[in-house]
Amino acid sequence: MRMLWDNNTMEMKNEFLDFLEKLASLIAETFGNNCEVVISDLDRPESVVLAIFNNHVTNRKVGDPLIPHALRRIENSADDYYINFEDFKGGKLLKTSTLSAHIGGRHIAFCINYDYTHLDGLRQSLDEFLTMQRDSDLIGGSNYAPVIDEAIREAIKLARKPVSLMNKKDRLQVLSYLEEHGILKLQKSVQAIAQYLVISRYTVYNYLNELRAEKKMDSTL
Repeated sequence: MRMLWDNNTMEMKNEFLDFLEKLASLIAETFGNNCEVVISDLDRPESVVLAIFNNHVTNRKVGDPLIPHALRRIENSADDYYINFEDFKGGKLLKTSTLSAHIGGRHIAFCINYDYTHLDGLRQSLDEFLTMQRDSDLIGGSNYAPVIDEAIREAIKLARKPVSLMNKKDRLQVLSYLEEHGILKLQKSVQAIAQYLVISRYTVYNYLNELRAEKKMDSTL
């Protein structure tokens, strides 16, 4: 899909913008139909999209307006870029990264949106298959089993989504609830959480590290 130019954008550094368009096409073709690449003019929020490849990912088109939360991310990011943010649009799980710069007097953004919905399903299937236990790991061996069980059920209920349809964000929400209520301090709680959320204990610990790192970062702001 070719770029949409007007009198203002014609004054930009056309050679560099042509390079960006070729780069966008290259990335989209290399990573396939699930990879959308967008070039935008942030100075024209009412018609921000200059070029877009694999636009079926977000169903946007050339000339579409700016998505408000995208601008907020850019404004709040360091050095005008943000990488590997999770997004959710039209039932699709998106991994998104954006770089922006001032070119020829205009504020241009280069964005990659990757639809990883199919990969998330594969990850859940692998986690389910690889979740195993030994007799010594059974939750019944813990005196806190009823408390842990009740808390996990309540956390899942509050997520308002069956475990089979949960993504990483949903599972983090469940873990955050359990962390706040002190369940993770109880013996064999991680094993029980892994069984309920159909993930490995390794994944539970990774998610907990993410939550704790995020809380630590928030506390320093």
